[in-house]
Amino acid sequence: MKPEKTISYVSPQFLAKLPSDTPVLLALSGGADSSALLSLLVEDSQKNGYSLSVAHFHHGIRGGEADRDAEFCRESAKKYDIPFHLEKADIPSLAKENGNSIEAEARERRYAFFEKIMRENDIPLLVTAHHAEDLTESILLHILRGSGIRGLVGMKPCRELSSGLYLARPILKAEKQDILDYCEQNGIEYVTDSTNADLGYTRNAIRAKLVPEMKELQKNLSSVFARLSESAAETDDFVEKCAVEYIEKECESSIPLNSFNSLHSALKSKVIANVFEKKFDKSLEYVHICSVIELCEKSVPHSSLSLPEAVTAKIENGSLVFEEKNEATSKSDFNIPFFEGKIITEQGIIINIERNPADKRKIYPFSVDIAAELVMSGAHFRPRREGDVIFCGKMNKKIKKLMSEKKLPLSLRNSLPLLVSDEEILWVPSVALCDRAKKTPARNGFYRISIETEN
Repeated sequence: MKPEKTISYVSPQFLAKLPSDTPVLLALSGGADSSALLSLLVEDSQKNGYSLSVAHFHHGIRGGEADRDAEFCRESAKKYDIPFHLEKADIPSLAKENGNSIEAEARERRYAFFEKIMRENDIPLLVTAHHAEDLTESILLHILRGSGIRGLVGMKPCRELSSGLYLARPILKAEKQDILDYCEQNGIEYVTDSTNADLGYTRNAIRAKLVPEMKELQKNLSSVFARLSESAAETDDFVEKCAVEYIEKECESSIPLNSFNSLHSALKSKVIANVFEKKFDKSLEYVHICSVIELCEKSVPHSSLSLPEAVTAKIENGSLVFEEKNEATSKSDFNIPFFEGKIITEQGIIINIERNPADKRKIYPFSVDIAAELVMSGAHFRPRREGDVIFCGKMNKKIKKLMSEKKLPLSLRNSLPLLVSDEEILWVPSVALCDRAKKTPARNGFYRISIETEN
């Protein structure tokens, strides 16, 4: 009799430091890894009394094979009598439309889908089937791209996905062969993705070419990279903590050069990265971070440096300041209650609001019809704020990025009135309308909103 095969498994709730009965959503691809994890989670959920659901994202890439995978996942959920969630998207078309790689677009859409399911069903914990070889491949991929110490972390056993939501990887220390052996011994069926053999994808090439060569030199490759990941994570967490403490203590609207230039170079990089990301909701590449540090070290008054996202780094009054080019560095704020009639903002923008107009609305980007139900109470107009998102196309999209893609005049981006209700952004004139506003029937009539600008 063959010895029973086991997989290195840690409770997802334990990894996320959540109660043992916290509901779980499994990202199920149908492959050996996620199918094995599904079996483990079913057993664990029965033991600890938590609800388990599965979600499958159909990328619209592999035709009939992808349809097969989706149906396999549906049947797997049915077998265990657990809720199943499916979403399909044409990733190649969306990637082309948004100027992203297929991999980047797929990941963004996939996780947006998972978060949507989690929030709709009050599930705080997402679980994926990443394993030890996945960790090794991720680190190698980051190294080849010139990553810093954060890239050496690869992927953590648990991380915060977004506010109140977590992602856990219960089998991150499991070896691939152990997973395959476990499936064979326990009669667990799974499907195989044919694109895994396509060496046109960098990760597949690393798996097929680089990793086998490295294993010839180091048989315990996964263990070595796991230790590297843990060590890098400890160092990165420490530097991150120091950077946050420095920013909270020293930085209000700018970074003071006297104290900044005395910091360790590793801490300087983290401070620049964090301040930039907090202000513009974008990551700054290492090469640009180095340029900003050099600018600070020279400390030439009024000197500046152009950065991505139409941002300028400036040395003013002994401090480093990040500014958006051609946009007012301090915009007037406003909060205008929603009411029928004509509203004129301090920036000279006119808002016309009509109740149930008889004439048909002209197709005009600065005009929209909104169901009265959505603006019954608390609706108001305000300008864009850093980090604002609108839920459209079944996902949260950054308004700053949408304005840039729509080529909205820079002079309007900070003064354009956004329609908001209960903290949800319903409409960004000429840019986007939220999904709920598109679908809500006008049972109690509607309002027609038109915006007039000088641009």
